[in-house]
Amino acid sequence: MNLLDMRDHLLALPALENRLLLLESEIQEAEKDLAKLLSRYKRENRNVQRLEKESFSTLLIRLTGKLETRLEETKREEINAKLAYDNAAMHLSNLTQEKQELASRIAPLKAEEKTFTREMERRRTQITRQLNEPQGMRYTELENERTILIPQITKLKEALRVTTNVISTTQKIAVSLDNARGAIHDSSAGVASRITSRHDHLIEAEETFQTLSSQLRDFRLMIKNVPDLQTPSLNEVLSTQLNIQFVFSFVPTSFPVRDQVQNKSQEVNQFLSNLHDVEAELELKLQEQEEKYRQNIRNEEELLLSI
Repeated sequence: MNLLDMRDHLLALPALENRLLLLESEIQEAEKDLAKLLSRYKRENRNVQRLEKESFSTLLIRLTGKLETRLEETKREEINAKLAYDNAAMHLSNLTQEKQELASRIAPLKAEEKTFTREMERRRTQITRQLNEPQGMRYTELENERTILIPQITKLKEALRVTTNVISTTQKIAVSLDNARGAIHDSSAGVASRITSRHDHLIEAEETFQTLSSQLRDFRLMIKNVPDLQTPSLNEVLSTQLNIQFVFSFVPTSFPVRDQVQNKSQEVNQFLSNLHDVEAELELKLQEQEEKYRQNIRNEEELLLSI
């Protein structure tokens, strides 16, 4: 088998290995189910034996004239338990057989993979000794492209991670503000209860904002490292100066506090919407760069296979 055919042959390996992992998981679940069904069958079997055995409790049931009916019902339960156990055992046997067959298909492919990798490494070493030749120059070009792509992908992943954290914290603030608005308008609660509930939710929002402030500093630093990320939503996020702080009133329906909460809630939700736009843009750019990286790897492979 030549190297090109071997490469095409190996394309099936990841799918087969994933199926093997799924089978192993299914087998573990099937083994647990089988153990439970075996326990159930043994329990039903003991119930039958107990009724068939002469004992004081059996005598009492016999005197009521219900022994035969009870025994018949118990035997039926035993048969059902045995059937369920047999079916589960057959299912486990089929899964185990499928795993063995799949493993026998994977084993030669793994051996081919080692041969393929070893030959590709030999060719990679060979081409690095011919960097002034057209193929060597192309190999250098692909390597240089990767040295640019990998840091960009890393920066995008880190920016996306920080953005996700900021979104999560902002969502918590939005929930606290919504709960505070609900407490203000809750006519079913007493005055003291409404004041306490509103106060607790607003304090919660202020405390969460301290975390958000720290995360936003990291966000602004991280986002500067991402090239070509200039969107209206990002500009809005960077220019927004959030401040979650309230002047509390002991009047549960205080208009100043109610208006503060309403306005701040709208501001936070708009901020959250802009963050989601930035997150979507980062995800799109990450997908683009990762596809470029995958294409780079494919191009290198094609180059090595052509030697």
